[in-house]
Amino acid sequence: MNFTRRAAAAAILALSTSLSLAQAGGTVRLIVPFPPGGATDALARALAPKLSAQLGQNVIVENKAGASGQIGTAYVKSAPADGSVLLFTTDHTIVTVPHLVANAGYEPLRDFVAVGQVARFPLALTVGPATGAKSLADLATYVKANAGKANYGVPVVGGFPSTVGVMVARRIGVPMVAVPFPGSGPVVTNVAADQVTAGVTGLGDAMQMHKGGRVKVVAITGTRRSAILPDVPTFEEAGYPGLTLNSWYGFFAPKALPAQQALRFNRAVAAALGEADMKQRIAELSMEIAPTTLTEAAAEFKTAADFWTEAAKSPDFVRPQ
Repeated sequence: MNFTRRAAAAAILALSTSLSLAQAGGTVRLIVPFPPGGATDALARALAPKLSAQLGQNVIVENKAGASGQIGTAYVKSAPADGSVLLFTTDHTIVTVPHLVANAGYEPLRDFVAVGQVARFPLALTVGPATGAKSLADLATYVKANAGKANYGVPVVGGFPSTVGVMVARRIGVPMVAVPFPGSGPVVTNVAADQVTAGVTGLGDAMQMHKGGRVKVVAITGTRRSAILPDVPTFEEAGYPGLTLNSWYGFFAPKALPAQQALRFNRAVAAALGEADMKQRIAELSMEIAPTTLTEAAAEFKTAADFWTEAAKSPDFVRPQ
């Protein structure tokens, strides 16, 4: 009898240990709330094998696109808070979209915990050949001379790109019409073709055509110049204050994720970002590598969420019609 009990206990312990190890080695799904092919997807897929090696688990990327990132983001909010499902996205999706639509399906600080930032990037204001502009001052001169005709393209309606456009037009003192496009690529293409006067996109989206001379980047957001474009001033330097934020990419988990699991994943992200080829890949995308501790990630998450909560109260905040 005793032998039988001991054998049963040993079997239960072995099974329990086996299940625990299986769970620890389970698949981690990185949810990208956009279609394949964009910068968010490219970054996630570059990171996945690095994270897999660090965690000792299979890490895969799943695209759950739709509704400006709402579908994938809301999916992660409702996922098990066990580290098996994480969100990889931009700040716009998680902190700005809830202020642009009535029922986004999530609230940033209530529903998510930041588990690690990956990269930061400024927004860039580009101008087309017809303007002849080499600076923001030149653009202002052109817009004043073409009052009623000047406009700017944005990849989304509302959020940071629209905020930049509104503030630039206000500073110039001449209204400019916002023209929405389905993504940053079409914005820059239409600026180069002089279909729109200017465009507001991520710096990386404009770099190729800027280097080719087809568009000119005249200013960027942030508190300092970009290392990849040191000759271009910030808006602040050019006399357009209030545009000191940058956009960023980061990982998020359901709010109830245990602290130890958050720390484990955060350390894996930091290690992955320390690898030379990952640094090179992020530089190729015209971004600044930006690993953070959990405390730093939480602080930047809160800063961005608080900023857009206040910005959404302004009459100048642009929402989809």
